[in-house]
Amino acid sequence: MKWDDLRFFLAIARAGSLTAAPAELRVSQPTVSRRLAAMEARLGVRLFDRTRSGYELTAPGLEIFETVERVEGELGAVERQLSGKERRLTCTELMANLYRGPHLRSFLDHHPGIDLSVLCTFQHLNLSRREADVAVRISSSPPETLVGRRLTTTAVGVYAASDRAGQLRAMPCRNGWEWIGWQDESYSRMMITGPFPGATIRHRSDDTQAMRSMARHGMGIATLPCYVGDSDPSLRRIIDDPVPGLSPDMWVLSHPGVRRVARIRHFAEFMADTIIADRDLFEGKRPQG
Repeated sequence: MKWDDLRFFLAIARAGSLTAAPAELRVSQPTVSRRLAAMEARLGVRLFDRTRSGYELTAPGLEIFETVERVEGELGAVERQLSGKERRLTCTELMANLYRGPHLRSFLDHHPGIDLSVLCTFQHLNLSRREADVAVRISSSPPETLVGRRLTTTAVGVYAASDRAGQLRAMPCRNGWEWIGWQDESYSRMMITGPFPGATIRHRSDDTQAMRSMARHGMGIATLPCYVGDSDPSLRRIIDDPVPGLSPDMWVLSHPGVRRVARIRHFAEFMADTIIADRDLFEGKRPQG
């Protein structure tokens, strides 16, 4: 079996349709359809069920998919080990801007032969396809296909501009507070109106950095990760304790196939150690300066 055939198979399985897979493969839809049909004919087994919602893996197809993904990860490890000195870290933009910069510089000072790419995104990049080498992810249930360590929890606090914090704390009723909420109503409900019934959301945003800036300029109260709010001298907590029930786990993750690549393993260990050293900041237990 040719690897190119398996590449087509993987693209269809991940996309779940023949309409999305061609864009990744840079071929036409009829070409993808023909390649799949030829592969199924050679194997003598149906790999996908064709349904109204798309292409779903059959039981044999799922077994092949799991094996091929594992092989893909091993091939990626070989490629990294033999050639590239570039290492790719994926994390959120907030973490890269507010926390990672000084620590990454320290790592590079001790490993001058490594070129680092920091990919800031909320999307979960595919580590088995070398979209990234190491991921720092906030999740209560990371993918079972990845390996890594749970490092800490990421507490959320309630923040306002420093020059307004005392006044807001002194208000007899929290219902008078004006909040900065999320554009996504379900997220606002989870972060604000759930823990604080009756909260009035005055402004909204779909970006944590924008909410931080709005709070700093006195536009309202925001729920922010404690490692963001407690690190900002222009913000102050107006409720002492973190918001209960809003502390997902933080993980450092990589694909099993790259664990034997020393540079990637050392980088993952470095990231884990630096985050654990600041565990009190992430858990909302470090006093504000």
